Amino acid sequence: MPNKKLFIISFLIIIFIVVLHYFSLKNSWYWNYRWLDIPVHIIAGFGVSLMALWLSLKIRHIDNIYGYKKKALLVMLITVFILAIFWEIYELVIKFTSLNNISYWKDASLDIFNSLVGGVIAFLYFIRNKKAKCLVADIKHPKNFAVTLSTN
Repeated sequence: MPNKKLFIISFLIIIFIVVLHYFSLKNSWYWNYRWLDIPVHIIAGFGVSLMALWLSLKIRHIDNIYGYKKKALLVMLITVFILAIFWEIYELVIKFTSLNNISYWKDASLDIFNSLVGGVIAFLYFIRNKKAKCLVADIKHPKNFAVTLSTN
Protein backbone atom coordinates (compact mmCIF):
# COMPACT_ATOMS: atom_id res chain seq x y z
CA MET A 1 0.00 0.00 0.00
CA PRO A 2 1.54 3.32 -1.04
CA ASN A 3 2.46 5.65 1.79
CA LYS A 4 0.99 3.62 4.60
CA LYS A 5 2.12 6.23 7.13
CA LEU A 6 0.28 8.99 5.23
CA PHE A 7 -2.91 6.92 5.23
CA ILE A 8 -2.66 6.08 8.93
CA ILE A 9 -2.04 9.71 9.93
CA SER A 10 -4.93 11.02 7.83
CA PHE A 11 -7.27 8.24 8.98
CA LEU A 12 -6.52 8.86 12.67
CA ILE A 13 -6.99 12.61 12.24
CA ILE A 14 -10.37 12.09 10.58
CA ILE A 15 -11.45 9.69 13.33
CA PHE A 16 -10.30 12.24 15.94
CA ILE A 17 -12.36 14.98 14.26
CA VAL A 18 -15.46 12.76 14.09
CA VAL A 19 -15.17 11.95 17.80
CA LEU A 20 -14.43 15.57 18.74
CA HIS A 21 -17.38 16.79 16.66
CA TYR A 22 -19.70 14.23 18.28
CA PHE A 23 -18.73 15.28 21.82
CA SER A 24 -18.77 18.96 20.87
CA LEU A 25 -22.38 18.63 19.76
CA LYS A 26 -23.41 16.39 22.63
CA ASN A 27 -21.86 18.64 25.30
CA SER A 28 -22.57 21.99 23.58
CA TRP A 29 -18.86 22.76 23.36
CA TYR A 30 -19.36 24.68 20.11
CA TRP A 31 -21.66 27.08 21.97
CA ASN A 32 -19.69 27.20 25.22
CA TYR A 33 -16.33 27.57 23.49
CA ARG A 34 -16.97 29.67 20.38
CA TRP A 35 -13.33 29.35 19.31
CA LEU A 36 -13.53 25.53 19.09
CA ASP A 37 -14.92 25.72 15.57
CA ILE A 38 -11.63 27.18 14.30
CA PRO A 39 -9.24 24.34 15.23
CA VAL A 40 -11.87 21.74 14.27
CA HIS A 41 -12.01 23.10 10.72
CA ILE A 42 -8.23 23.47 10.48
CA ILE A 43 -7.64 19.91 11.69
CA ALA A 44 -10.42 18.57 9.46
CA GLY A 45 -8.93 20.36 6.43
CA PHE A 46 -5.55 18.85 7.30
CA GLY A 47 -6.90 15.30 7.66
CA VAL A 48 -9.09 15.41 4.56
CA SER A 49 -6.24 16.86 2.48
CA LEU A 50 -3.81 14.19 3.59
CA MET A 51 -6.36 11.51 2.76
CA ALA A 52 -6.95 13.02 -0.69
CA LEU A 53 -3.21 13.27 -1.33
CA TRP A 54 -2.72 9.67 -0.20
CA LEU A 55 -5.51 8.58 -2.56
CA SER A 56 -3.88 10.56 -5.39
CA LEU A 57 -0.66 8.66 -4.79
CA LYS A 58 -2.48 5.35 -4.63
CA ILE A 59 -4.22 5.85 -7.99
CA ARG A 60 -0.98 7.31 -9.40
CA HIS A 61 -2.46 10.73 -10.17
CA ILE A 62 0.68 12.15 -8.56
CA ASP A 63 3.31 9.88 -9.99
CA ASN A 64 6.32 11.74 -11.34
CA ILE A 65 8.66 14.55 -10.47
CA TYR A 66 7.36 16.89 -13.16
CA GLY A 67 4.56 18.96 -11.71
CA TYR A 68 3.84 16.88 -8.62
CA LYS A 69 3.62 20.01 -6.44
CA LYS A 70 1.08 21.61 -8.75
CA LYS A 71 -0.96 18.42 -8.86
CA ALA A 72 -0.83 18.05 -5.09
CA LEU A 73 -1.88 21.69 -4.59
CA LEU A 74 -4.76 21.27 -7.02
CA VAL A 75 -5.91 18.04 -5.35
CA MET A 76 -5.80 19.73 -1.94
CA LEU A 77 -7.63 22.91 -3.02
CA ILE A 78 -10.40 21.14 -4.89
CA THR A 79 -10.96 18.50 -2.21
CA VAL A 80 -11.02 20.87 0.74
CA PHE A 81 -13.07 23.54 -0.99
CA ILE A 82 -15.74 21.12 -2.21
CA LEU A 83 -15.99 19.26 1.10
CA ALA A 84 -16.09 22.50 3.10
CA ILE A 85 -18.94 23.82 0.95
CA PHE A 86 -20.82 20.53 1.24
CA TRP A 87 -20.30 20.64 5.02
CA GLU A 88 -21.83 24.13 5.17
CA ILE A 89 -24.80 22.92 3.08
CA TYR A 90 -25.13 19.91 5.39
CA GLU A 91 -25.29 22.26 8.41
CA LEU A 92 -28.12 24.16 6.70
CA VAL A 93 -30.01 20.97 5.81
CA ILE A 94 -29.89 19.57 9.37
CA LYS A 95 -30.81 23.05 10.67
CA PHE A 96 -27.59 23.38 12.65
CA THR A 97 -27.54 26.94 11.35
CA SER A 98 -29.77 29.16 9.25
CA LEU A 99 -29.41 31.61 6.39
CA ASN A 100 -31.47 33.98 8.55
CA ASN A 101 -28.68 34.04 11.12
CA ILE A 102 -27.04 37.45 10.78
CA SER A 103 -23.54 36.01 11.05
CA TYR A 104 -24.10 32.97 8.80
CA TRP A 105 -22.10 34.17 5.79
CA LYS A 106 -19.23 35.39 7.94
CA ASP A 107 -19.13 32.13 9.88
CA ALA A 108 -19.43 29.96 6.76
CA SER A 109 -16.66 31.91 5.03
CA LEU A 110 -14.38 31.56 8.05
CA ASP A 111 -15.12 27.84 8.27
CA ILE A 112 -14.15 27.37 4.62
CA PHE A 113 -11.06 29.55 5.09
CA ASN A 114 -9.97 27.58 8.18
CA SER A 115 -10.45 24.30 6.32
CA LEU A 116 -8.25 25.64 3.53
CA VAL A 117 -5.60 26.65 6.11
CA GLY A 118 -5.55 23.04 7.30
CA GLY A 119 -5.30 21.93 3.69
CA VAL A 120 -2.32 24.21 3.04
CA ILE A 121 -0.58 22.83 6.13
CA ALA A 122 -1.21 19.29 4.83
CA PHE A 123 0.11 20.29 1.40
CA LEU A 124 3.30 21.71 2.94
CA TYR A 125 3.74 18.56 5.03
CA PHE A 126 3.18 16.43 1.93
CA ILE A 127 5.67 18.22 -0.33
CA ARG A 128 8.26 18.40 2.43
CA ASN A 129 7.92 14.65 2.93
CA LYS A 130 8.06 14.01 -0.81
CA LYS A 131 11.01 16.38 -1.31
CA ALA A 132 13.03 14.41 1.22
CA LYS A 133 12.19 11.21 -0.61
CA CYS A 134 13.20 12.80 -3.94
CA LEU A 135 16.72 13.31 -2.65
CA VAL A 136 16.98 9.55 -2.24
CA ALA A 137 15.79 8.89 -5.81
CA ASP A 138 18.02 9.60 -8.75
CA ILE A 139 16.50 12.83 -10.08
CA LYS A 140 18.06 12.18 -13.49
CA HIS A 141 15.76 9.19 -13.81
CA PRO A 142 12.17 10.41 -13.20
CA LYS A 143 10.88 6.84 -13.27
CA ASN A 144 12.57 6.34 -9.89
CA PHE A 145 10.48 9.19 -8.51
CA ALA A 146 7.25 7.24 -8.95
CA VAL A 147 8.78 4.34 -7.04
CA THR A 148 9.99 6.72 -4.33
CA LEU A 149 6.57 8.33 -3.99
CA SER A 150 4.73 5.05 -3.75
CA THR A 151 6.95 3.36 -1.17
CA ASN A 152 7.16 4.30 2.46
